[in-house]
Amino acid sequence: VGCKAILVFFQYGVMANFYWLLVEGLYLHILLVLIFSPNRHFTVYLLIGWGIPTIFIITWTVTRIILEDTGCWDTNEHGGPWWVIRIPILISIIVNFILFISIIRILLQKLRSPDVGGNDQSQYKRLAKSTLLLIPLFGVHYTVFALFPDRSSNNYKIIFELCLGSFQGLIVAVLYCFLNSEV
Repeated sequence: VGCKAILVFFQYGVMANFYWLLVEGLYLHILLVLIFSPNRHFTVYLLIGWGIPTIFIITWTVTRIILEDTGCWDTNEHGGPWWVIRIPILISIIVNFILFISIIRILLQKLRSPDVGGNDQSQYKRLAKSTLLLIPLFGVHYTVFALFPDRSSNNYKIIFELCLGSFQGLIVAVLYCFLNSEV
């Protein structure tokens, strides 16, 4: 029971990570689109970041108990329970990628406006810098292996996610907290 509880908590942490990345993307998108929005939607963000993973982890736990209650739940012989976690994560990755593209489009429009000074090369440098700063914030690197089956790309996926994913929190903390004069 203890092993299963730890695995449930682990899966919850993984899913919450993806949904908090989605909350960051939604928040930034709303800041750029709705400039004068007095409402910060904090409760909605909490429900998305903690609530949606809770619902799907409870559903996953029930399906594991009913369909595949063997061992410590660390193997997936039947695909059904695994997709209860995988589909919401894939949806959050896809929505976050769409928000990422939308924000890049907004930044490109703002850089092309006549109010922004500088030549074309400096504008594209700003766009490239902004894009590179947004990649860890949105978790765009997860889209690389998001739609591949786990069995076909597992070795490459592990190496890729360990190299990039393990530094994601550090990169976000350095770029958005430690190097931010407002913080």
